[in-house]
Parts: sequence; structure tokens; C-alpha cells
Amino acid sequence: MDQEKTFTVLLVGEGNFSFSSSLCDTSQEIHHITATCYEPEDVVCKQDLTWRNVQHLRSKGAEVYFGVDATKLHEYSFLSCHLYDRIIFNFPHCGRKAGVKKNRDLLSNFFHSCADVLFPKGEVHVALCQGQGGTPADQPKREWHNSWQVVAMAATAGFILSSVLPFDSDRSQEKSFHLIGALNHVFTRSLPVKNIKALQIIDMLTSVQDLQCDDAEVDRGFLGKTCHPINVLHKELIKNCEKNIQVSVIEDMFPLICPNNTCFHHTPHSFVMPDKGWSAAESSDDFYKKPLCSVEQDKKPETYLADICTNHTIGLYHLRPSLTCFMDDITCKSNFRPNVLTIVSGLVFRKCLVSLTTMPVYHEMLMLLDYRSNTPKAQLQLFIDTIKTAIDTIAASVISDATETVDVQKMERHSVRFNQKNEEEYTITMSPTHCDQIIGTIKVVPPKHQYTDSGAHVVTLNLDSIAMSLLDIKDWRLLWTEDKRFIEQFHHRVLKPFQSFSLYPPYYIHDVSFWVKGHTVFDDVEFHTIALRMSKGNIVNIQLLDQYENVETGNIGLCYRLIYQSCDRALSYKSALGMQLKLRDELHRCLQVTLR
Repeated sequence: MDQEKTFTVLLVGEGNFSFSSSLCDTSQEIHHITATCYEPEDVVCKQDLTWRNVQHLRSKGAEVYFGVDATKLHEYSFLSCHLYDRIIFNFPHCGRKAGVKKNRDLLSNFFHSCADVLFPKGEVHVALCQGQGGTPADQPKREWHNSWQVVAMAATAGFILSSVLPFDSDRSQEKSFHLIGALNHVFTRSLPVKNIKALQIIDMLTSVQDLQCDDAEVDRGFLGKTCHPINVLHKELIKNCEKNIQVSVIEDMFPLICPNNTCFHHTPHSFVMPDKGWSAAESSDDFYKKPLCSVEQDKKPETYLADICTNHTIGLYHLRPSLTCFMDDITCKSNFRPNVLTIVSGLVFRKCLVSLTTMPVYHEMLMLLDYRSNTPKAQLQLFIDTIKTAIDTIAASVISDATETVDVQKMERHSVRFNQKNEEEYTITMSPTHCDQIIGTIKVVPPKHQYTDSGAHVVTLNLDSIAMSLLDIKDWRLLWTEDKRFIEQFHHRVLKPFQSFSLYPPYYIHDVSFWVKGHTVFDDVEFHTIALRMSKGNIVNIQLLDQYENVETGNIGLCYRLIYQSCDRALSYKSALGMQLKLRDELHRCLQVTLR
């Protein structure tokens, strides 16, 4: 425990008070210690060792209370009159014959009780015997159903596991049970479970209830937020590119919502749901919403949807899938000049299958460099070398900051690779986990007509994917977390490997089965999109378990398994179940499936 800062420490469920006595000695009376036990005082005073420890604690200025139920801390006026920095419960147990269910309930009730007497930034320490916690930190690890499921029990009260340490057995004189392999679990408060910011942005832009939404009012991401790693990475890339070539940066003032005809690449479908534009009825990689100005006030949503699906003159709007939508606008600007690398960066949107590494919203960096028809290969190679050097330089800095030396194997995994698909297109990849991850593309745009010899090399980089690869961030949702413990790791504006503040978050498995009409083509991407929205971003995996056909009706039966898990918040089983029930209703309403 930090010796320079004064902490208020509450110990509950003490046995012979040996741990609290040792803690009191080592704290040198800097910390204010309150020690409690469940047994009444007349029982404790008959135990010689225990009573000596009680007397020692009192001589050091510590407070000692008896008959305290750790699951009802708020009911004791002498405890609830102030808040604590640390609450410690060593080896909780309901009794010799109590099963895992009773001990889970004990933990859950204890955590709920702590919430009332703990400082907002306080910690709850729970020491458990080997295997009881049920986390991967336990070696050997018990089966989940046979453990106390400590992280799941803590989640019911809004706590996340922030660290796990070996229990300091030297502090305890209790030898009645084995302390080998015992672990101290440190829990902290999490923010309440709510829709993640990325999905909030999509919701706001596509909400039919707010057709006049001005995207100038919408948060445009992290490029203006000084310490966010996306912003730091963005500035580092520009700085490193400037070493090889002249750079011109254009501020992203382009609309987030665009008419269908502005897109640089082809979008195959454009259907809209009555009340959520980002849940289209047919396959599409883009998020769509209704027209902004042409809605007839007296039309019902269902009627208007039918009009959109049958009348293409209405003119759909979509959330921009790429900054390449604005190629013509960018090249017409006065600061777009020959032999100058033009850069514009901002948020873009896409529909995608649920994945920890594939995000529906991300920060794209668009880089344009013109070329003359007589030097396309030379200009392209210059472009490739510039990008590779810029990213590799940043990667070397991140790795050396973490290890003080450049790890050759890590550098090789983080090295950028350019893979040629055809004469006009390359993919850019990194392999942080021995599996290639696409972080961008290069496209060669030929001259527009025969009267000019000027074309352009167009690079799009996914800044979020690059940041995840470089900083060892396993989950894209962490980039959008509102928990300050994320941004505080980069407050010096230095990129370094991310340290998780939520360890072994609990996950919950739910299945859903339904019938799809035989003539209907079921859209997996749309299903994933709806599931992500209804779970507030708390689904990490969707797997098709079974598919079969009813020979009599021709209908197709589908069974999916969904895994709910939060990367930064305390997600409880009850919360996940509520999301699952809402998802079932939404699938029936949006996809017209028959639930089983």
C-alpha cells in the first residue's frame, strides 16, 4: 500500500485479526485502519491470540468492531458515517458445508454493500483460496460452474477486476487452511453500462426521430482530443511523412451524411428501416437514413418505407463509408498541388460482422499524391516508402519504450506490408498476432480524360486498426471508452503498450432460434448490426450453430449463439439477459423472422 498517501482502510470478516494487526504495523500509523469481525465480542475475547491482536490494534489507534455483517455495511452508523479508500475481505466463506452458490451470494451481497461506503476511486480487495475465483489467474483453474465466479459477482454491483496479486501470507497467522496459490483480487468501480459512444454517433445520425439532425452537432471522434492515442498517432504519421515529402493537411469539414450519389465506390443496396436508418432490410455495407428534407409529415413510417424501397427518385442518404466520397471536392481545393501529399482525416462508417477487431466506426486517413503518366511507378514507390517508414518508425518507438530495446521479432510483426491485388490496387497489412490485419489500401486513379496526364495515388489508412496493432489493444471498443483510466495512460502524448484496467471480464452465452421464410435471403451482416445495437455494443461474438430446412413449409431454421461481454464496464448476467430479450423483439420487428 502507498506509504506516502493516507488511506482509510476497512477490513471485514477478520478471523484472529492477525492480518489487520500486521497491516497496522507496516503502515506505521499513516493509514486509518478499521478492523471488524462477524463474531460477537464475548466470543472473540476468549481466544488469546485474537484478543492480543485486538489490543495491539487499539494501542496503535485502529478502530475495532464486533458483530459486523460484511453484507450490510451501510446499516452500521459507525461505518457508514464516512467513506473508505480500501475495503478488504480475506477468504470470505459461509461455513464448512456451504456450496458454491451460497458463497457466490455472499460475494454479491458484499460487493453491493461496499458500493455504499467506498470512495468513487476506492478499491475492494478480496482474497480467495486457490481456484475459488474462477479466473485464468488461478492455476490450476477450476471449471467456471464449480468456482465462486468472483468477477461476475462483482459485476452485479458495478465493480470490475483491475488486478490480481498473490496473497501476502506473511501477514496472516491463521494456519487452519492452505494459503498456497491464494490470490488477492483488486476491484474498482466501473462506469454504468450504456451504449458506447461509437454507436451513439450512428444512432444520432440515423435516427428517424431526428431527420433534421445537423452532423455539425455530432462528436467527430478523437482527432481533436490532444491525449487520445488516435490523435497522437495521426500527428506522428504526418510528422514522419513530412520527412520524405511536402505535406498539406486539409481539415475535415465534409458532411457525415451524404446523398447516395456522392460515394466514390459502388454500394449495392440502399434500404431503410422505419425507425432506425442503420438497420437496413437488405445487404449493404453502408448505414442509411431517410432523406433529410423530403419527408411528408402525415405519412406513416411503414408507408414511407415502402416508398423508399420502390421509388428510387426519393434519394437516400447514407453515413459516409469513406473520405474518398469527397475526392472531387478535395482535388478542387486551392491547397491541392502537384507533388504535394494531401491529407484529410475523419470518421467513416460501415456495417460489419461482430468482431473485436472490425469496427463499425473508425478514423480514416485519406492521403492523395498526384502523378504524371510518365512517372507513375516512381511516384507510387515514393508513396509506399513514405508510408512504410512513417509507421515503422512509430512502431519502433512504441516497442523500445516498452522494452528499452528494439525487439526484432516484435518489429517484424508490426512491420507494414504492401500486397498487390492488381495493377491498380494494393492492400496494406500488419501482423501483430501472427495474422494479417488490413490497415489500409492504395488505389491508382488514372487520368480523368485524354487531355491530361495527371492521375493520383490514393491511400486510405484505418487509424484505429493501426493504433490497436501498435499499442496491443485487443478490442476496438476500448478506443471509445469513457473510462479515464484509458486516456490517462497517454496523458504525456506518448504512444506505449496499453495496460488493461478490466481483467477477465465475465461473459454470458445466450442462444436465439427463429424461422426465416424459404424465399427470403437472410442477411448475416444485418443480423449482426441489429445485435450490436440492441446490446449497446456488448456482444463480442455471434456464431451460427445450426441451420435446417422444414421440408413441408420450405422455411429455414437458424440457431445462433451470442456471447455478451464488456471490455470496460461491469456487465452482469441480468443486464445481458435484458439485452437478449430486447434483441428477440427487435429481430421479429426488423427482419420479420418467426422466433422459436
